Parts: sequence; C-alpha cells; structure tokens
Amino acid sequence: MGASLRYIIACVFLLPLAWKTNRDFLRVNKKQFFQLCLLGFSGIFAYNFFFFKGLKLVPASHGALLVALNPIMVMLFSAWKYGEKIKKVRIIGMLIALMGVVFVISRGNPLELFSSFQWGDAFMLGCPVTWAVYTIAGKEALKTTTPIQASAWASLSGCIMLLLFAGTETYPDFVPGKVWIALSYLGIIGTVLAFVWYYEGVMKLGVTRTAVFNNLVPVFALILSVFILKEQVHLYTYIGAALVIGGVVIINRF
Repeated sequence: MGASLRYIIACVFLLPLAWKTNRDFLRVNKKQFFQLCLLGFSGIFAYNFFFFKGLKLVPASHGALLVALNPIMVMLFSAWKYGEKIKKVRIIGMLIALMGVVFVISRGNPLELFSSFQWGDAFMLGCPVTWAVYTIAGKEALKTTTPIQASAWASLSGCIMLLLFAGTETYPDFVPGKVWIALSYLGIIGTVLAFVWYYEGVMKLGVTRTAVFNNLVPVFALILSVFILKEQVHLYTYIGAALVIGGVVIINRF
C-alpha cells in the first residue's frame, strides 16, 4: 500500500515533467516497451516488494546495510553482461564488504550465521539483485531514451504492477498526516529527483561508478535511525557498516 501511494505521487509529478520535455514520450516501439517495463518490474515493483517486506522484519539501520550491497551486485552484473574484467583489488574489497554484511546478518556472530538468519534478511538481500537488474537494464534503455522518459515509464509501469498486487492487501481506515508527509517525500524527492538523477549518472559516469553512491545509504540510515526512529544500534551494526563501506571504498579507490 505504501509503495503504491509513493509511486502514484511520483507519477503525478513525473509524468507532466516527461510530457513537457517530450510530448511523445509514451510512444515507444516494441523493444523499448519491454525494456521500459523491465525497469518498472525490477526497480519499482520487485525492489519495493523485497524492501518493504524486509523492513517489517528488521530495523531500518540493519536493512540499509544489506541494501549497501547494491554497488557490488551492479559490478558483478556489469562484468557478466559486458565481459568487464574485475581486478584483484576489487575482489578483495568485495570480500571485505561481504564480511560486513555477514557480520550484520549473523548479529555479530558469523559462526552462527544460519541459525540467526531471518526472513527479513532474505527479503533485503533481494534488493541488491533487483537494483542491479534495474541499473543494467537502464543502461540499455538509455541508448534510445532519456533519463526522464525512462524514469517516467519505470514509475508508471511499476506503479500499475504495485496497484495490482496491492489489491490483495488490507488497508487502514485512517492514514496519519506524518505518513502522508513521508510518502510525499519518497514520491517527489526519493523518486522523481533521485531516479532521474541516477540515470543521468549512469549516462555520464557508467553503471559501476554511479552505483557506488548507494553506499551513502547506510551512513545516513544509521544516523537518521538513531535520531528520528530512536533505534538502538548495536556494536555489530557499526562494525558491519565499517567493513561494508571500507570494502566499497577499496573497490572504487583502486
């Protein structure tokens, strides 16, 4: 329900913007149609399905660290798709980052990884996979479309999928004002601006260098989860965060 409302709000702003820049943005050929719908399925529907399901079961700070695997997954998918060679130093950075994720998932005890693994962790791990598909598919779609057109199509098609899925859920009788404020922020800032700018980065910097900025997510999530959500962040979360961020820095620094 929350994800559906987010993208309805996003479409209210994004579709007129896309129409203003190109009044024929809805006219696409068959190949473009499937490419753009794949963006909606992977980056909007599937990603939000995994994200919100996981967020119900694990703290926001915990989930954000698992989502920090996005750049690594993008790098792996890019290497597979385009045959790019991964340097040894990047492999080392990747292993360090994965150690951080394992540390968080195991709640600070890697030897008990499988006994402490939760469904929330499994859902959150679906986010990096679907985001990598969204990024790589976006690179292909941007060869014949613009960032605004691709984002508009992704939001529109993904929103339709979410609405179809939302029909199976129960809805609250009343939505508090602070929830509407949060949804509006996600729709306008987190979707319209962020998604368009993300694809602008993919066009100018490439998929791997653009995806690395996702690693700012756990940094801000840890800070905001403490100050806004009043979550208690455990020591293993900070250790895992340091390993994840350190690994990604190694990947991109060298």
